[in-house]
Amino acid sequence: MSILEVRNLSVQYHTGQESRQALDGISFSVGEGETVGIVGESGSGKSTAMLAVMGLLGDSAEVSSDGITVCERPVQPGRDIAMILQDSLNCLNPAVKIGRQITETVRIHRKCTRREAKERAEELLDMAGIRSPKLRMGQYPFELSGGMRQRVAIAIALACEPRVIIADEPTTALDAAVQVQILHLLKRIVEDTGTSLLVVSHDMGVIAALCSRVYVMKTGRIIEAGSAEEIFYAPVHEYTKKLLRDTKGHKPIPTHPQEAHLRGKPQPPLLRLEHVTKVFGTDEGIRDVSMEIRAGEVYALAGESGSGKTTLARLLTGLLAPDDGKILYRGECLDAGKGKRAWNGKSAWNGKIQMVFQDAYGSLNPCLTVGQALSEALRAQGGQDRLTPAERRRRVEEMLCMAGLSPEDADRYPDEFSGGERQRIGIARALIPEPELLICDEAFSALDASTRKQVLDLLLSIQKEKKIACLFISHDLALIRQVSSRISVLCQGRLAESGETKDVCSDPWHPYTKMLLNSVLPPDPLKAGKVRPVFAEEGTQGTDSGKGCPFAASCGYAMKCCFEETPGPYRFGSRETACFLYSEKHTGKRAEGYTMTSQI
Repeated sequence: MSILEVRNLSVQYHTGQESRQALDGISFSVGEGETVGIVGESGSGKSTAMLAVMGLLGDSAEVSSDGITVCERPVQPGRDIAMILQDSLNCLNPAVKIGRQITETVRIHRKCTRREAKERAEELLDMAGIRSPKLRMGQYPFELSGGMRQRVAIAIALACEPRVIIADEPTTALDAAVQVQILHLLKRIVEDTGTSLLVVSHDMGVIAALCSRVYVMKTGRIIEAGSAEEIFYAPVHEYTKKLLRDTKGHKPIPTHPQEAHLRGKPQPPLLRLEHVTKVFGTDEGIRDVSMEIRAGEVYALAGESGSGKTTLARLLTGLLAPDDGKILYRGECLDAGKGKRAWNGKSAWNGKIQMVFQDAYGSLNPCLTVGQALSEALRAQGGQDRLTPAERRRRVEEMLCMAGLSPEDADRYPDEFSGGERQRIGIARALIPEPELLICDEAFSALDASTRKQVLDLLLSIQKEKKIACLFISHDLALIRQVSSRISVLCQGRLAESGETKDVCSDPWHPYTKMLLNSVLPPDPLKAGKVRPVFAEEGTQGTDSGKGCPFAASCGYAMKCCFEETPGPYRFGSRETACFLYSEKHTGKRAEGYTMTSQI
């Protein structure tokens, strides 16, 4: 029996004198207790279709259909259907506590007292896998991690007691381990409540892990439909085959020419961190981090959300001052010992370190044209005031062309571009001051596979041509494996493992690294369905005392010392790991000449 039935849905946008067909007569259905997927690239019309079903499109949209029904009656959005959006932070009210947001939703959909609504809200948070629901009820959205906010959004959707839940890119911004947790939570909710689930995503791994049936969308049309096995193992349409190829990605890049040069003749590091610590509150931030980035190399930094990756990036760009330790750029130490007022990282580096952000649209001023945004970045670099307006305009146009855009794009505003084009603008803005180190902080996580490959290939070609060093920050180890030569893995602010990327990703030594690698969802229903979450609940990582290994509570190899002492790091050649399995003190003395291998 079909619970949700959408027949011949079309959407046309009218803007000024122009009209654009966003959806062209699509039809789909979701059965009782069934999980159905809609997959396609950005701009294919997936989100437009869901907003049309929910009745949330604006006045500029003309919607027509032969019927949108739930249980064979006209749909009532907010009652029959609830929606989980991609950006949980933006869909939650930042000024209202979590508990109030859920209880208000409960009282809208059932007649009950405030006390009963509060009890129901705690029950829903518990169902969504939130530890200590009473504590979380009194917190604001910004006090929660990305995974916990997404769980709150799921709890609010369940408070609507819907027949169908639409999950629109529910895990795009989450790291692999938390993504697996959220997907298993959604799967359990479907099994326990009988609610139907419609998953919308550009991630073929997510669709493979959850869905029994799949619709493939392209340019506003459904071009292929079938069971998950048919779509993934025997696709018919060339576009579906392309989506699968792009998801699997290309082979890891071969040894970089600059890497071979570095091995032959060691070069001094461009940037060096020595025992850097920056702590917020009691447990957030980074602790005792040491690493070095050489000129011209792509260095990766991996870890889950909240592991400290962005904190480290802000330290390197001079936006934050370290509490302890040293940061050296070309051998020059930036002294943080005199307090925050003395910290002058940005002026000391003179624009030689630039950043490409995850949210390309949020990092651009919507009131400035692209040309004005790039001109501002150029003007911020020392000595560029000597350029005339015509020379500055020429530099802007040259940089846009290098980023795969046109000179005419300089006069357009950010909202006139697609997500991939906006990320190209972000790359152009970061490169125009001619930096020596480019930091990409989750710069590709929100892009679909095809767009990500295009923008990534562009960035790597520019990086090689200009011999710019790149710190590639990501939670996606499959992507890191393709682009970097060396890697460090962060676990709750501490370095778990470092080494050559090909070695770390093919033969992990630290249990945390192995967990991250095993959490990657392949575009294969059988394999993706076998991926299991390591952490049963959000926040179970770490030790209660704050001492010891941050992964100890979830590690199958944990010993007593893992909860009481801070491990390593222990170095063996180019590999370094913070795990007591590699300590002679805790695992016994080794024979002379013993070659260390993975102990997990």
